[in-house]
Amino acid sequence: MVVGGRCPSGDHPAVSVTFSDGSPLGVTARTWWYRLRGRRWWHNRIFTSRQSIDRTGDGFRVRWQGRGEVHARSLADLACRGPRAAILASGPSVAEIHRPERLFRVPVACVNGSVALPSQLGCRCDYLLVSDPRFIRDQPDLFCIGTALADAVVLDPPTIFAALEFAPAALARGNVYLTEDVLRPFKRPRPTREALAADPRLMVHPSSRIVFSLDPTRGIGSGGTVVYNAVQLLFGIGYTEVVMFGVDLSAGRRFYPERTPAPTELDSVFTQSIQPAFELAGDYLRRTGRTLVNASPASRLSAAAIQKADANETLARLCSDDAR
Repeated sequence: MVVGGRCPSGDHPAVSVTFSDGSPLGVTARTWWYRLRGRRWWHNRIFTSRQSIDRTGDGFRVRWQGRGEVHARSLADLACRGPRAAILASGPSVAEIHRPERLFRVPVACVNGSVALPSQLGCRCDYLLVSDPRFIRDQPDLFCIGTALADAVVLDPPTIFAALEFAPAALARGNVYLTEDVLRPFKRPRPTREALAADPRLMVHPSSRIVFSLDPTRGIGSGGTVVYNAVQLLFGIGYTEVVMFGVDLSAGRRFYPERTPAPTELDSVFTQSIQPAFELAGDYLRRTGRTLVNASPASRLSAAAIQKADANETLARLCSDDAR
């Protein structure tokens, strides 16, 4: 039986099919149903018919029948808190920052497990973006800590359903915001190349596999790393200068200890996705007069795409500017 709903953007009806969720037969049937619908639908195979997202008057109702539901707010309600902000990633260079508590004098977006730093320092952060369901599954305690420390927690459909499964209590604080992958919309087909090229809210890579979103409420383009999501989010809500810390892009290494190191596909996606994504972002920055700084001189990202700077010198400048 085919059932209809509404997608996060509210632009088109969502489509799903009722299967016996959870059973091997149900999973197999769902997988083959989406495969038969064609490549544009294939990304939806991870969702079950009991998962739905519906627009409400003040956001979205995210529901997983039998597991619970949560109200998520729209990114249109997300506040910009000045001209400059920082992104904190999990690269080992974070451990080399002197007096890292100074970082939290400016608005900070933590991504995935980097929220371990404000937890260690007894600080809060303004935003927490999580794009990896495995992080929530493998480290639900750290995810819960992060949602308590962040003023806004930004999740997409895969991660919000992972949270409903592995850390539902973390969603009860009323600070959850919903975003969507532009190229993989929830229970809808991938947009065509023509539709992407015609959307003035998007910058599209020549390959059509990577986009830079100029309007996060439209959705966010995936670039192989959650940091790319955070860049679009911060510039999209109004910041004009963003500094990235810990974007070393060194596979399998993080500044915080892990009981079981999370698997990484970094090496396989760097050339194909991450580098061209940031080259696209650099093009946007040059066109609009905005500034993005990579405060990790040893980062694998090309300085030709994103300018590099020393982390401690940059942090000192941010603190000095913030004090004026």
